[in-house]
Amino acid sequence: MAISASDPSGILLRPPGARGTHDARRGPPARLAASPRRKRVVVGALCAAVALGAVGAVVSLRGGGGGAPAPVAPAAVDPAAACASLERELREARAELAAETKIADKLRAEQATLKEQAQAAAAVQEKLAGVVGGSGQVTQRGDEITLELVDKVLFPVGAAELTPRGQAVLARVGAALNDVPDKQIWVQGHTDDTPIRPIRGAPPRFASNWELSSARALTVVHYLQTDAQVDPRRLAAVAFGEYRPAGRAKAKNRRIEIVLYPNHQLAR
Repeated sequence: MAISASDPSGILLRPPGARGTHDARRGPPARLAASPRRKRVVVGALCAAVALGAVGAVVSLRGGGGGAPAPVAPAAVDPAAACASLERELREARAELAAETKIADKLRAEQATLKEQAQAAAAVQEKLAGVVGGSGQVTQRGDEITLELVDKVLFPVGAAELTPRGQAVLARVGAALNDVPDKQIWVQGHTDDTPIRPIRGAPPRFASNWELSSARALTVVHYLQTDAQVDPRRLAAVAFGEYRPAGRAKAKNRRIEIVLYPNHQLAR
């Protein structure tokens, strides 16, 4: 079978209809061969691709082309400087720990002191409550202890002299106060809002409830100092008149309050 002339591409082609047949005398059909020009084009394209890939890799490593920044080689580390830095940080951490430990110890000491003071105040309150019995009541607010005595136990109506029963009650109270020398003692006089009036035409002894409450507070202070032997430096007399009522009942407002405060060091 005749073979057609080669086409311009340089590849030998079989004539139409000759697919799958060959001349037995000529042996098997020849393989298709690419032209030298096409080979050069393919090799050049591959080389260009490799070159472009290499250039892209270099640009990527240098951080170009908008890619990720190129890795920077670590700088040389000075062992002596690193050791000095660590030692400085260690010293700072130890100093901070020591300061925090000091603060914690101080807080624990303060809590222990407050606990002791609360226990002592509760013991004083219990003791005073047993002393006054039904003649008054004892309350505690924070580190203050208030002993409230109704006026009819201590004084006649409208007067500022102690009754025998009042003296007996104050004697027991004074003995209990001497057992707690770390407290200041403020004796506070209170009245109701009933105006002071003449009795049987005689002028009143006290011009107002201010004077009455003041006189009663001073009477209690004098008794505690003179008869109960309470240190006078711990005592104070305060008058409130009718202006610090304890409730609506007038009998409740006519009272003497003995308030115990923490003992403060007075400036000389």
